[in-house]
Amino acid sequence: MKLCWIHPTARNPTLEPLWACIHHTINGSLAPGSTIDFTFLASSGGFTRSLYAEHLNAVLMVEAAMEAEKAGYDGVYFGCWNDPLWEAREMLSIPVASVGEQSMLAALAMGQRFAVITVSEKTAVAIERDIIAYGLQQRCIASPVRTIRPFSDAGLLLESVNDPQINLIPRLEEAAQACIAEGADVILVGCAYYGPLLRRAGYTHVSGTAVPVLDSSTVALKYLEAMVSISKIAGVVKSGVGAFAKVELTNLKAARTALGLIK
Repeated sequence: MKLCWIHPTARNPTLEPLWACIHHTINGSLAPGSTIDFTFLASSGGFTRSLYAEHLNAVLMVEAAMEAEKAGYDGVYFGCWNDPLWEAREMLSIPVASVGEQSMLAALAMGQRFAVITVSEKTAVAIERDIIAYGLQQRCIASPVRTIRPFSDAGLLLESVNDPQINLIPRLEEAAQACIAEGADVILVGCAYYGPLLRRAGYTHVSGTAVPVLDSSTVALKYLEAMVSISKIAGVVKSGVGAFAKVELTNLKAARTALGLIK
């Protein structure tokens, strides 16, 4: 099984230790015979903490997903909670998973009320919007998305590759304890990068509790493996009508040309 992880930005060379660590950690969790490749956007503005920036990146992420299908990948994974999941499902004929939807669906089988702890206020807005779109408000706490404070930056990411106990875990636990006090029994790591780093460090539960802290990326990728297997066994990837009914590229040629996506 050949999977493609699509990142929301271009490849930042200062974060190479992070990419190497995540790739190694994720590959070790996949089923025998499954492999995953990273795809970074060639012309991304390199910014996700804005609803408008998310909108701009979404176009490039869907284009990258279509290229992945053409390249022969069996499934596509959007490795960012800011994702164009439904738009990609409309355009592709292979399974498409996101760190957000798939990990939230997994949380439904693990507890009664989940919460998400993410990296910035703007990311929290996007995640809460998805919770509403997916119809999951009744399965999470009242204010379901919280942020670590201070917010994440490149320095925290690189530090957490070596030791998330220094700053990441204390920040996450402060937010998690507040969520637990309000009824959360499952905590999702609201960042595709921090989840694998925490799991690699052996951090799987909020300290002193039985509340799990889910590595959302690994959980979502395991779900994608299942989605690909189901598509091969059952012969079904998605509905052929409604929102996910595929649109022929010829019908989108003028729009894609106007945006400079094709010539």
